[in-house]
Amino acid sequence: MASFGQSHPTDTLFTINNIPFSSQEFKELYQANNQLSIEEALNLYILFQVKLAEAKRLRIDTLPEVKHELQISRDVALNSFLYPTVITEEKIQEAFNRIQYFLKARHILVKISKLDNDTLVAYQKAQEVYQDLLQGKSFKKTARKNSDDQSVKENNGELGYFTAFDMEYRFESAAYKLKVGEFSKPVRTQFGYHIIQILEKIPNPGKVKIRHILLEYQPENESEIKQKIDSLYTILMKGADFAQLAKNYSEDKRSAPSGGILPWFGLFETHPKIEKTAFQLKEIGEISKPVKTNFGYHILQLTDKKNYSSLDDCREEIQRLIASDSRSKLSTEELIAKIKKDYQFKENRELLSNFYSILDYAYADLWEPLFTIDGKKYTQEDFANYLSQQASKDIYENFIEYINRIYDNFSNNSILAFYKNQLLESNTDLINLIQNYENRVLVLGITKQKVWLPAKQNNKGLMEFYQNQINRYNNNVDFESIKQEVTSDYKMYLKEVWEDQLRNNYKIEISQSTLNKIVQQQND
Repeated sequence: MASFGQSHPTDTLFTINNIPFSSQEFKELYQANNQLSIEEALNLYILFQVKLAEAKRLRIDTLPEVKHELQISRDVALNSFLYPTVITEEKIQEAFNRIQYFLKARHILVKISKLDNDTLVAYQKAQEVYQDLLQGKSFKKTARKNSDDQSVKENNGELGYFTAFDMEYRFESAAYKLKVGEFSKPVRTQFGYHIIQILEKIPNPGKVKIRHILLEYQPENESEIKQKIDSLYTILMKGADFAQLAKNYSEDKRSAPSGGILPWFGLFETHPKIEKTAFQLKEIGEISKPVKTNFGYHILQLTDKKNYSSLDDCREEIQRLIASDSRSKLSTEELIAKIKKDYQFKENRELLSNFYSILDYAYADLWEPLFTIDGKKYTQEDFANYLSQQASKDIYENFIEYINRIYDNFSNNSILAFYKNQLLESNTDLINLIQNYENRVLVLGITKQKVWLPAKQNNKGLMEFYQNQINRYNNNVDFESIKQEVTSDYKMYLKEVWEDQLRNNYKIEISQSTLNKIVQQQND
C-alpha cells in the first residue's frame, strides 16, 4: 500500500483505484469497537472495501441466492424503522403485574391454511366453536373434536403453566384477562385462532441459581452410589468447598468444570424434584440433603435467588425481556393508525357501495378516489384492479362482507407501501443502514464464491493442498479422519491467496497525514 499527499480532499483516508474514501465512517466504526490497533482495523476496513469493489465488478448481485439475501437484508432494515422498539412505563408495569403469577391453561386451536391467505374460513370455524362453548358444551370434548393442535388427543388441549414472556403477546394478553374457569373469544396469533381457558393461577416464586453434584447410578450399583453421595454430603457439612467437590466428583459433564453451576431457572423449567428442593433453600450457600431423580443422586447448593416482589429490583430484567419481545413493537394496526394521522388520510368509504352490485369491473367507470393520503389518490379503479387479482371460495356467499374485507386489505397494504416509499426516499439513516446491510451481503456473497465453495467442492485442489502440507498433519491417521481439519486449513489458504491477489489488482493509497490525525485524536 502506498501513501499519497494533498491531491485529494483533506478528510480522505485512503483511495482504491483513485476513488477516495472519507475518514468519517472508519472513525465511527473504530470508536464503536476498538479492540484492534488503528492500523490493524484500517487494513481490515480497506480489505472489506476492496472485496466490495470486486463483488460489484463481478456483478455478484445478479446471482439468484445473492438477490434473495439482498431482499431479506432490505426487509430487515426497513422493518427496524417501520416497527421501532418502544418500551413504555405502561408495558413495564403490565409485564410486572403479569409475571407475579403462573397460569395453567388449555386451548382450542383453529389453524389458518398456509395455502390460503384468506383467514375468514378459519375465523368462522373459531366463532362456531366459541358459540358451542357458550351453549355449555364441554371444553375438553370440544377441544378433542375441533382443535388443530396435534397434541390434543394426549393432553385435551392443556398447555401447562406459563408466565409473562412465555407465550406470544396476544395470547398472553388474552389469557391474563381471564379468571380461573373462564374462556376467551377467538384470539388471533401467528398460529391461527385460539380459544383459551384458564385452569389455575398460582404465585410465581421467582428464580434460583444453584450448584449441584450429580452421581449417576444403575440398578446394580445404586446402594454403592447412595453411600458415596451421603459421604460427600457429610464432607460438605464439615465445611468442604462445594465447587471443588463438584469439579472432582460430579458426573454432569457440562456443569462440573464450572464447579457445578447451573443456569437460572424458575418453576416448570427443570425436574420437579430439583425445583422443589431448590426453592426450599432459603439462604445463599445453603446445601440440600441428597435428592434422587431419574438422572441420579444430586446435592444442591443455593448460590443466588431473585423474586419479582419489587419492580425496582426487576425493572432492568423486564426491560430486556420487553426489548426482545413483540410487545415492544408497534403493531401493524397501530402503525397504520399513526400513518393515517401523520399524513392526513381521508376516506370516501361510501363509494364502496358501487362494488356491492358491479361484478364486471373491467367495463365500469370507476375513477373517484376511495381514499387519499398526503394528497395521493387511490381510486375505485385502483381497487378494482386489486380486487380482480383476489380469489375466495366465499365470494358469492358473503359478497358484501367479502368486498369490505378485501378493501380493508387494499387500503392497509397501500398505506404501508406509501409509508415505506416515504422512508426509502427521505430517511438518510435508513438509506445508510440498507446500504451497509447490502454491502455485507455482497462481500459475503463473493467470499462464498471465491473461498467457501472452492474449499468445499474442489476435491482435487484439496488433495493437492494436503499433499503439499502433509508434514503439518498426523501421518498415522487416514485422510478421512482429518478431512475437516484439512478443509478448514485449505479454506484459510484460499482466502489468503485471494486477498493477496486483490491487493495486487487494486491500487490502494493511504493518507498518512489523515491517519496521523486519527491516531492523535484517539490518544488525546
